[in-house]
Amino acid sequence: MKADTTAVICKYCGMPNCAMHSSVAGTTVPAEGTAMHRMAGVPPYLAAGGIVLIILVSHLVLSRRGGLPGTRFRVNLFRIPGLKAAVRRPWFPFTLQATSVTLFLLVLATGFFGSSRVNIGPVLTWTWWWALLIFLVLFFGKAFCSVCPWEGLSSLVSSLSVSSRIKKLGFERPWPRRLRNIYPAMALFILLTWFELGLDITRSPLLTAVMGLAFVSLAVVTALVFERRAFCRYLCLVGRIQGIYAMFSPVELRPDSADVCRTCRGKECYRGSETAVGCPTSLFPGALKENTYCTLCTECVRACPKDNLRINLRPFASDLLAKVRFKWDEAVLAVVLLALTSFHGLTMTPAWFRMTNLLRADLGLGPRPVFTLLMLLMILAPILLFWGAAWASVRLAPSGGLTVGRTFRMFAYSVIPIALFYHLAHNSMHFFMEGQHLVPLLSDPFGWGWDLFGTAGRSYPPLLTLRTIWWMQVGLIVVGHVFGVVVADRIALRSYPDRRTALRALAPLIGTMVLYSSFSVWLIAQPMAMRTGM
Repeated sequence: MKADTTAVICKYCGMPNCAMHSSVAGTTVPAEGTAMHRMAGVPPYLAAGGIVLIILVSHLVLSRRGGLPGTRFRVNLFRIPGLKAAVRRPWFPFTLQATSVTLFLLVLATGFFGSSRVNIGPVLTWTWWWALLIFLVLFFGKAFCSVCPWEGLSSLVSSLSVSSRIKKLGFERPWPRRLRNIYPAMALFILLTWFELGLDITRSPLLTAVMGLAFVSLAVVTALVFERRAFCRYLCLVGRIQGIYAMFSPVELRPDSADVCRTCRGKECYRGSETAVGCPTSLFPGALKENTYCTLCTECVRACPKDNLRINLRPFASDLLAKVRFKWDEAVLAVVLLALTSFHGLTMTPAWFRMTNLLRADLGLGPRPVFTLLMLLMILAPILLFWGAAWASVRLAPSGGLTVGRTFRMFAYSVIPIALFYHLAHNSMHFFMEGQHLVPLLSDPFGWGWDLFGTAGRSYPPLLTLRTIWWMQVGLIVVGHVFGVVVADRIALRSYPDRRTALRALAPLIGTMVLYSSFSVWLIAQPMAMRTGM
C-alpha cells in the first residue's frame, strides 16, 4: 500500500506535521530541543493589510487639522484606600521585593544544582520574566524597578536591614563624571544580546544562573563602592530599557503641588533624613517631569514631611508628547532598542540562516564572527538610516534653523513607540505560544523527576491560538506606528515656525518610520524558530 503523505496542518502553530503540538493532551513534555520548532508567520494578506494601514494612518495623522490630544488628565492613585498608608511604611519596599528575590534565588539554585538539560530556570527567566517585562512597562512604567531582586539584595547587603535603605556599609564614592549617562547600560544591553543569541544562553539553566549572579554581583559591588544607587541610574540595562519605554507609560510619580516643593527648605525627598534615604537616583522629585530615571522605589514618598508626592494615572505617551529636552544618550538608545529588537526577530527567520550560511561560505569565517559582524551592521543600519533622514529633513526645511544632529536627537524619540510595540508584538508570540511550558516545570522545578502538583510529564496547548496572536501582533505594530507619528508631529509643531515647514521637515523622517514599521510587519510574517522571549 502507498503511504499517506498528506501533511497535517497544526491548529496551534500553522506548520505541517508539527511534532511540538501533535499531542497536547499527551503525557510527554516537549524536549528542550523543540524550542527551535518553527512557527508560521502572519499570513500575506494580513501583513499587506498592516503595511497599507501604516501608510494610511501616517497620512491621516499628518493631514488632520486642529491640535493634537492633550496630556493634562491625571488620576491620583493614592486615593485608593490604604495604598498611601502602605507605601509610607518602612517595610514596604522589601515586602514588594520578597517574591522577586525568592524567584531569583530559585533561578540561581536550579541553574547551579538542577538538571543541566531542562529545569524551571530558563523558562521562568526568559519566557515569563523577560517576555512579560515589556507588557509591565507598557501599563505600569517602572514598576519592576520597585520589586527588582538585584536592588533588593544589594540594599540588603549595604544597609544590613530589611526595613531601612540607609547605608551602613560602603565607601560612598561619587560616580565618574564621564560615565554619568546611559551609555554603560547600553553597552551591557548590547553585550547581553550577544550572549543571549550568540551563545544561546536562554536554553541553558547554568548560563542563565551565571548571568543572574553576575548582575546581582555588579549591583552589590556598585552599592558598596559608589554613592546612592549608581547601578540603577547608570549600569542597569533593564532599568534603562524600562526608562526609555516608561515615557510612554500611563503611570507616573509627581509632586502634588510644585509650590510646596519649591518653598520646602529641607528637601528631604532628595537629601533624605534620619529615617529615609531620599531619592536614590539623585533626582529632585519636586521637579520631576519624566519617568526615565525614576525607579518608583517611593523612598521620596516616605521621606517627604509635607506629604506632597503622589502616583498618578495619566494618558499614554504623556512624557513623549510633552518632551522639550532631548539628550544624545537617550536618543541613541531609542534607535538601538529598535535595532536590537528587530535583530532578535531577524535571527529567528529563514532569511537569517540563509544569510549567515552564505557569509560563512564566502568569507570563510566561523559562526560567531559572522554573527558579531551582522549584529554590528544591524545596530548601525537604523542609526545611519535615521541620520540620513535627519540630513534630508534639514535640506528640505532649511528655514527651520536646525542642524542634522539636533534633528536626529529630537525625532529619535518618535521611534520609541515603534520600538516598544514591535517589542510587544515579538514577545507576545513567545509568551502566548510558549508560556504554558512553565506548568509541567512547577511540579519538577529542578528537573530531578519530581511531580509535586501532578503536572510533570504533561504537555499543554498554547495560551492563545496562533490566529489570535497574528491579529494582536499586527494591531500592536500599527498602534505603535500611530503613536510614533503623533509624537513626531507634536515635536515638529514646537520646533518649526509654521505648519508647512514642519510637514516638509517631517517627510523623510515619517518615510523612515514607515520603513521601520513595515520591516516589523515583514519580520512577523516570516516563519520563526521559537526559542524564547526577547
